[in-house]
Amino acid sequence: MHPFIARHLRRHLGSDEPPEALLRVLKAVSSLLTDLDRDRELDEAAMSELSRELQSRYVAMQQSERRYRLLFDESPMAMFAIARQSHEILAWNHAAELLLEHTALAALNRPIESLRLGGSDCCPVSQLLTSDAPIAAPLEREVRSASGRPLEVQLRLQTREIDGHAAVLFHVLDITAQRASERAQRESHARFRAFFDYAGVAIHLLSFDGIILEVNPASKSLLGFDAEELLGRQATSLSPDEDVDDGRALARELRAGNRESVTVERRFFHKNGHLVWGELTVSLIHDGAESRMVGMIQDITERKRMEGQLVRQAFHDELTGLANRVLFRDRLNHALDRRSRSEERVSVILLDLDGFKRVNDSLGHAVGDELLKVVGRRIASTVRAGETVARLGGDEFALVLESAQHGDPPETLAERLLLLLRRPMDIGGREVVVGVSIGIATATVDDDAESLLRNADTAMYAAKASGKACARLFDPAMHRDAMEWLELEGDLRLGLERDEFFLEFHPLVRLATGQVKGFEALIRWQHPTRGVVSPAGFVSIAEETGLIIPIGRWVLMAACQSAAQWIQDDGEAPTVSVNLAAKQLDEEGLVGDVRWALQVSGLDPRRLVLEITESDVMREPEAARVKLESLKALGIRLAIDDFGTGYSSLSYLQYFPVDELKIDRSFIKRIDVGDRDAALVRTIVSLARSLSVEVVAEGVEDISQERYLRGIACDIGQGYLYSRPLPAAEIAAFLARRAELAGIEAVARA
Repeated sequence: MHPFIARHLRRHLGSDEPPEALLRVLKAVSSLLTDLDRDRELDEAAMSELSRELQSRYVAMQQSERRYRLLFDESPMAMFAIARQSHEILAWNHAAELLLEHTALAALNRPIESLRLGGSDCCPVSQLLTSDAPIAAPLEREVRSASGRPLEVQLRLQTREIDGHAAVLFHVLDITAQRASERAQRESHARFRAFFDYAGVAIHLLSFDGIILEVNPASKSLLGFDAEELLGRQATSLSPDEDVDDGRALARELRAGNRESVTVERRFFHKNGHLVWGELTVSLIHDGAESRMVGMIQDITERKRMEGQLVRQAFHDELTGLANRVLFRDRLNHALDRRSRSEERVSVILLDLDGFKRVNDSLGHAVGDELLKVVGRRIASTVRAGETVARLGGDEFALVLESAQHGDPPETLAERLLLLLRRPMDIGGREVVVGVSIGIATATVDDDAESLLRNADTAMYAAKASGKACARLFDPAMHRDAMEWLELEGDLRLGLERDEFFLEFHPLVRLATGQVKGFEALIRWQHPTRGVVSPAGFVSIAEETGLIIPIGRWVLMAACQSAAQWIQDDGEAPTVSVNLAAKQLDEEGLVGDVRWALQVSGLDPRRLVLEITESDVMREPEAARVKLESLKALGIRLAIDDFGTGYSSLSYLQYFPVDELKIDRSFIKRIDVGDRDAALVRTIVSLARSLSVEVVAEGVEDISQERYLRGIACDIGQGYLYSRPLPAAEIAAFLARRAELAGIEAVARA
């Protein structure tokens, strides 16, 4: 019997044995209760198992939810979920906060439109929620962050159910930088195409191994080839081999990646057959996995032509086309370097034209320039190929001779040059003749370019001192002479400062009466160690250095002051003659110097005679005439000195305002030797008298010369027959003696 029934029977009946009838009923009920207990036990086991399953699934669901939340919240991609119906934001991860600049707190449970992701326009996200159809492909939209920053994003959508809501999960990828880069690439490509197509320089697109893949229109303008004629060709085939060889090392560095670009100057073949110069810049570019090169060619043909012209101007004489001083010294240095490695000789020949200034002054600079060109061609025609001929400046030329032992010695070449340059030259229909002075120097072991040139220059000046139109070979003694010349120059400057100069006076005597007409002032130099130095020892140095100007100014003043003290008993005060150098005649201040000397000394202008040599007057006759007329206006007298040795004719006497004519001593010396010189002197005297010009015969040394001169009515004599040059202190005594002698001679003649 079921325990439940048994328990209740005992409690109500007091025993376990009920009546039979009740027992049958109780047994039936007991059986039913037993069945119910068994079923209940089975249900509890099932429920317990079900509970354990549900608990397990719940735990798994919580773990999945945590993993999902972790992935959602920590994902580097911006993600948010929106309820499809209400557009409320159900989820918003950290990456969305950073990208869109809205916090999760501000975004959750708010409609997506409130974030104004579209700015003032419609929200691009909410528009995607209106369609029920799933969107598989990514979409691109432009949105704005909370600060208004425009963003380009790529959206991927997934339909989900979240918290019982139909929702859409948005995956947001920021592609702003990517799209900007793509646009920049497109713009860059567009700019490149525009530059490529419209550039003014030739551009070639090359494969990595130098095959031409594409050319721009400017390439045809530069090279003359159509694009079809260049495509597929090796780029190096457009240039001469020697130009390509120079750039091969740079090309290897470019391909190896050691350089970003290389630039070379190279010649290119033009379709018409000539060469053009181009500045080629080649750059390596990477187009994806493929490497290519871009070559740009800038036309520099004109620049190279100008460079060549400038180089030629820098190293060649513009007038003659010969080497100039810079190139000459470079060639000489190279020759001396080669000499040091062999047994060859190196010589230098310097040439300076004699009388070139006279040609320039009288015939004009155009004729002078043409003369220099002809001289340059004649000199160049005498040398072998490879030997240097240069014009160093002015009328000075030079040659560098190497291996002289294998050809003519330099002395032989110099003699050939003397003969060749002595021949007349036809310059503009006018026959011109000039001489040349040549200096030769051969390098010794110790000579460098400077010393070799100095030696040749010293030899050339020795040739000029020897009478010009000759060649001289350098001798060490010449160097000593040159050093002495330099020493004298320095002493001359000091002598002027220390007042070491003094004057002596050479008398001029009237042949008809024996009276003293005047004196010629002659400068002397009282050198502290050399003693008295005559003008022949220093005047040439003074003229070349320009010291003749201050020296001449001193002579003029000293002569006028001395002459102002001379008195002659017969009432005719003696004149004083002062020689003018060529540089003094050219000096603008000459007239002022003469005026000042007359004013300071108080000398009567009629007693001052200025002597100018015939050659100096004839350098520039017209300019000389103007200067002489200005001097004549001061009231002084003018004399032509050394007449007969220059280039003028007797007809020039009436061209210049001349008062006196001094016949050179060389003619007077030969009067008693030949009738020809005597006849010439007689002709000069006769013509001068007809022009009312007094004639002075220089160098009268014996009675026979004086007798002849008096016989042809020559006015004045000057020479040792009458006296040697006198110091200023002896002038008064000499005047007295000559006056007494003149009286005796007058009585005798009477």
